[in-house]
Amino acid sequence: MKSVMRTTVLILLGLSALILGKCPEKVKEISFKEMDYNYPESTFSYEGHEVTYIDVGTGKPVVFLHGQASDITNFETVYPVIGEKYRVLALDYPGFGKSEKPEIEFSEQFLIELIDELYREAGIEQATIVGHSYGGCVAMIYGLARPENVDAMVLISPAGIQVFPDQVKQSLRASFTVETILNTTVEQVIDNYRRLGAEWTPELERYALRRAGLLANGEDYKGYAHAMVQAMEIMLGTTVRKRIGETKISTLIIWGRQDALVPHFISAEAVKYIPHAKLKTLENCGHFPMFECVDKFNQILIDFLGEKI
Repeated sequence: MKSVMRTTVLILLGLSALILGKCPEKVKEISFKEMDYNYPESTFSYEGHEVTYIDVGTGKPVVFLHGQASDITNFETVYPVIGEKYRVLALDYPGFGKSEKPEIEFSEQFLIELIDELYREAGIEQATIVGHSYGGCVAMIYGLARPENVDAMVLISPAGIQVFPDQVKQSLRASFTVETILNTTVEQVIDNYRRLGAEWTPELERYALRRAGLLANGEDYKGYAHAMVQAMEIMLGTTVRKRIGETKISTLIIWGRQDALVPHFISAEAVKYIPHAKLKTLENCGHFPMFECVDKFNQILIDFLGEKI
């Protein structure tokens, strides 16, 4: 119970960064459609909604699943390195990035079939799946539902391992609503990333300023806010912890020691519940190792891919 309460306090502190703090950085307004993904973009239709994805490189496919408040750019520091030897696939979930933003309810089955559709569009049957935070939760959901489609998994500070009592869930839901998201200021967005990252690197600063720029622009932001709340519901409602012991998928877990959103002590539970999982801890690193510890993170990922696929 103590660990649950400790986690709750840390998560609430992370979410409170949405309503506290000041930061002087200059923010350039940008719309979701104006973002530069640095690679050619494609789309497919899923349940009548347009979904954006990238498909670059050759070799064995690696699918990247972004976090709750992100999009394809979540792994922008990773694609150039991994794309040298592997085929890189990444998508914006509906409601995120350049994908259409319908205000609809998500379910685990909705996400499973979304990734199924990406596989069909790409013409692949198996892939390694890499997921960050909420994306790690989605990766576990998909791996449990479609084990034959997953060669290996890489989970970066994955959500879904910690189980929360109903009272804690209520607190989290009250703190993270469409209204609180829409009432956020650009300064508060940047401060959020400062709090959640242990190292304020140029890569993390660039990423944070872009997220703030999306809010400053405001276009399609309500649909994005709705999607973030739906993602929260997936994380709070998932039963992956109860079922992940069934998996036989080779799994690498990467965690920043100073992660203030999904605390590092949860990694012990992750290793306990996921058979054959290997844990790599990054020192002086928070919730965004792909932006805070770029070279170390990429090397860990390259080594694992070379070993497992």
